Amino acid sequence: MQTWLCWGTTFQLVKDALGDIDTFPFLAIRFLAALVILLPFRRGRFKWNPAALRAGVYLFCGYAFQTLGLIWTTPSKAAFITGLNVVLVPFIASFIDKKIPYWGACVGALLAAAGLGFISLEGAFLPGRGDLLVLCCAVFFALQIVAVREASKTMTAQDLTLVQLAVVSLFSFGIWGGFGGNSINWTPAVIWALIITAVFATAAAFLTQSWAQRFTSADRVAIILATEPVFAGLFSYIYGGELFGPQKLLGCALILIGILISELSGHKDMSQVSQGRSF
Repeated sequence: MQTWLCWGTTFQLVKDALGDIDTFPFLAIRFLAALVILLPFRRGRFKWNPAALRAGVYLFCGYAFQTLGLIWTTPSKAAFITGLNVVLVPFIASFIDKKIPYWGACVGALLAAAGLGFISLEGAFLPGRGDLLVLCCAVFFALQIVAVREASKTMTAQDLTLVQLAVVSLFSFGIWGGFGGNSINWTPAVIWALIITAVFATAAAFLTQSWAQRFTSADRVAIILATEPVFAGLFSYIYGGELFGPQKLLGCALILIGILISELSGHKDMSQVSQGRSF
């Protein structure tokens, strides 16, 4: 539970830091630090699968869109919209496998879509650009989960994670270097956000999750995973002073219910893979 609590708090911390550091320097430093921390723990023979590279690219795109979106949307909205990746996974997997999505995926998608409308169309007929960017993030996270499913057939979770961390860091440094200039103001908010996200929300969270999932079921993990946006909302309310009106609360509830229905009614193998994004 501490792992998902940590992930939930990062949305507000990252948003606070983005006033003093650009998106790609933040991602480059965060994922390089996590990679350096995790490398000494690697054991065993390395096996390669091309899908790991795709998973890394999708993960980079997901975090890029999510971090950019946080500039223009609230932490709680970003967390709940990001959680839609769980609902999208069964449809992408069904398309690849040429199968009809199971009933829970359809019901969950309808509830989540309604919830997305409630939280992103507050006082307007069009969603904000921050909401749309985070929605793109959810799509790429869903693609990443499916790529992880393929890569995990031949690669260990440890090696697969390290490859993805390396790809995200490499792409982030590349874009950062391409734009040039020093876009970091080393304020306490930036330092604190980098420490929390790199050490605790990425490196420590992966190690903890890998250990814990050996002793629990996929269904239980799925329920705990769905609490991430709840923690994000609570932290944003207490620490960031974010307000929750009736419409927004209803939207968050519908998304959460949709995620739970989609996860708990799905196949065990996809439920297990959907926990692969431990970052």
